[in-house]
Amino acid sequence: MSTPIRFAPIAAGLATALLLAGCGGTMDSIGTTLLSGTKTDGAELDGEAIKARPVCPLIEIRSGTETLPLYETGKQGNADFLRFQISVQRVARECDINGETMSVRVGAAGRVAAGPKGATGKVQVPVRIAAVKGDQVLYTRLNTVTVDVGAPDYSALWSAVDEAMTLPANITSGVTIYVGLDDKPEKPAPKGKKPKAG
Repeated sequence: MSTPIRFAPIAAGLATALLLAGCGGTMDSIGTTLLSGTKTDGAELDGEAIKARPVCPLIEIRSGTETLPLYETGKQGNADFLRFQISVQRVARECDINGETMSVRVGAAGRVAAGPKGATGKVQVPVRIAAVKGDQVLYTRLNTVTVDVGAPDYSALWSAVDEAMTLPANITSGVTIYVGLDDKPEKPAPKGKKPKAG
């Protein structure tokens, strides 16, 4: 049996463990990283042998998906009828190697704020997490988090952790993990397609 190898997580932040604790899970090291930044870069060296070595993928918030406005029905795009504004502000990832497989835990955190037509109540936060290499989608999953917006500030913090991502360890160089808000329905996964090595 091969011995698991853990990549060190990105530098610790101050208050993120409290954000992730609200999810009801134990967040250990990943829970301390979300306030430290929104992007990390994995080191890459020249040479085919180096490229084949496992690299914990870089992670970033996908441009254009940082915020998601929720309007009253039929009033999309009209700021006067904005109910809530959802934003994603911090992301982090943590990688473990066990033999030929890399498991990746991804965390995201942000805020929901009430708009002119908003008040209090429960809000569904749709968080899309995807791993992409070139034009190939290696992993995609829509995670839905429910938050309760209440008085007196009419806003709430949210956090989500995805622990389902598994990648072949020998293809992780050049992979990017994207996190963003996505209100589109989940599409069925294509059948019979597997990531290619290399």
